[in-house]
Amino acid sequence: MTPRLTDTMKPSTDGHAERARETRDKLIEAGLSLFSRYGLDGVRTRELADTAGVNQSAIPYHFGGKDGVYAAVIRRVANGIVERAGLERILAEQPSGAAASARALEALMRAFTRALLDGAAESVSGSLLLAREQLQPSPIFDETYGQLFQPLHEAVTQRVAGIRGDAADDARNILRAHAILGQAIAFAVARQALLRRLAVKALPQAVADEIAVLVGRMAVAAAKAG
Repeated sequence: MTPRLTDTMKPSTDGHAERARETRDKLIEAGLSLFSRYGLDGVRTRELADTAGVNQSAIPYHFGGKDGVYAAVIRRVANGIVERAGLERILAEQPSGAAASARALEALMRAFTRALLDGAAESVSGSLLLAREQLQPSPIFDETYGQLFQPLHEAVTQRVAGIRGDAADDARNILRAHAILGQAIAFAVARQALLRRLAVKALPQAVADEIAVLVGRMAVAAAKAG
């Protein structure tokens, strides 16, 4: 994978690095909450500053503007998924043969699903924000695509091809990979509907683990189908 994305920020020059870091973190956390609900265009700079509890001038100083905060939020979300799922290690694996490819695909989808369903507020808002990026790509989409979506999609496609014994660049395998990833993403994006059906307010860890196992098995079955 390419090197991790890093938050866009202006280096502190006043000797108060810790306070500057806290200000940036507050803006990113506020941005994650607001952008996931209203999108980039639906959030005003004043609203972002008030939610973060900082002076409005901190936004252009640390991030160059609202768009810079949004970019930093997306980067943090993408990095969080990579870290929680251990994707750097998993994506570096090169399984050989149908059986190894099936095991690798199942393990990859289990890890990805667990990362999406992590109970932390960041994973919930992050899933919604990434879904919004798919529907309405922002200027940072190309960067996020290269850091997270593309390597993940290619790894799934390669494992599908390994199971089927054909080419990874076959369009049908790319479509299968997209459908497989969608199985995990659906649980994250449609989380509220699932919570209503289960009559719970939050997803228990045991249920999240069960979903991860289910998605992993479904991934292998989908790779073999058709």
